[in-house]
Amino acid sequence: MLSPKRITGAVLAVLASVFVIYYVYRQVIGVSRDRLLTENAVSITVEKTIDSTGFIFRTEKVLDGVPTGTVFPSISDGERIGANREVATIYSSSADAGNKARLDEIEDELFILGASMVDQEFFSADVEKMRKDCDEALDSVVRSKADNDFLDCVMKKNDLLISMNKLENVTLGTDFSEQIKALEAEKNSLSKGQGESYGKIYAPTSGYYTGIVDGYENLFTPSSIEKMTLDSFREITARRPQDSVLSSNAGKLITDSRWYVLCEVPNEDAAVFKKVNEKTQRPAVTSCDVVFPFDGNVRLQMRVERVISETDKASTVLVFSTDEMPDSFSYTRSQKIEIISESYTGLRVPKQSMRKLDNKINGVYVLVGETVSFRRAEPIYEAEDWYIVRASTDEELENSATENSEESSDEKGEETEQNTQNEEKNYKYLSLYDSVIVEGKELFDGKRVK
Repeated sequence: MLSPKRITGAVLAVLASVFVIYYVYRQVIGVSRDRLLTENAVSITVEKTIDSTGFIFRTEKVLDGVPTGTVFPSISDGERIGANREVATIYSSSADAGNKARLDEIEDELFILGASMVDQEFFSADVEKMRKDCDEALDSVVRSKADNDFLDCVMKKNDLLISMNKLENVTLGTDFSEQIKALEAEKNSLSKGQGESYGKIYAPTSGYYTGIVDGYENLFTPSSIEKMTLDSFREITARRPQDSVLSSNAGKLITDSRWYVLCEVPNEDAAVFKKVNEKTQRPAVTSCDVVFPFDGNVRLQMRVERVISETDKASTVLVFSTDEMPDSFSYTRSQKIEIISESYTGLRVPKQSMRKLDNKINGVYVLVGETVSFRRAEPIYEAEDWYIVRASTDEELENSATENSEESSDEKGEETEQNTQNEEKNYKYLSLYDSVIVEGKELFDGKRVK
């Protein structure tokens, strides 16, 4: 007969065996994958914007003092011209100026038609190549239009027309001779009745020419920014354009590529631009992106030149500048702008997935194949249900490990063996598309799942 002690020992041995089997099953073999909820880490950018009205200040020289008559520009809008070069011609009437404009159009049309003629007697036309050239020319125009580069669209228009005309000439036998004769006849007729110009305008200095004058050229000047106050900004922006400038001019020259955008924003919005970097004692924000919604959504990185604030005022004037001069940008004196005051780019992870290993290392658990692994993840932005964590490189990881090692050597007090092991282990940072474990129990680095 078995003694009670033997029975008790046998029961305890069975229970111990069951526990060992269960432990091995959970820790070595793993938990069911069905019990783990995962979500891929994806890249995300969050921007904080400030909406305002921007006023453009530029160094501009109005070509004024023009005698009575009709001004006809000799150069294209936006073209750079040297000092003492001809800018415009003055005609006695608008009809004479119109004839001159039509003569210039005829010259362009004659050039296109002349370049479109294919002498098939001496040239074996490669039709497929012509089709390819035509398609490439069209694609180039479409790309320029998609980029809001309308000036480039116009410049490439002639190439497209010539390619299309050549293809039509070869495949359909279209002859442009009659059109050329008609244009030559019109040219001769206009030339006979063309009135003589009686004046020319020359550039006093080098710069970019534009025929658009709004009357604010002598008011919105960069020289006025240096000593500007909130009150003087409001006074300048409230003024009306100068009639004397508008009444008699031949356009203007932009003599400096650097231009400025000034805007007034509430103090709470301007706070980020007033922050000082603790290490350098300089402004924390020295540049930011500015978007111009009504100018093709052009986005420019601009330098923060000044932050004009006064203790007794509820608003702040921000001064931005740039040397970039986008093609087809209108430079409308006053227009809506969007200031990107803060921008956070990283990996999006749910809040419930975040862990703190040994109360020191922020991170998440990810599923790599059939293994649970720990990944470092440092939040840089917090939303209601998720974080943006910093996307880091292996080099940053190595530098971080070196810094941690140096810091730990200076710390006083005893650390547990497990903490020391975790500090010494260089956990990788979370990477794009890592499978982040959002729900799961009893997770640790190296755990197996089935």
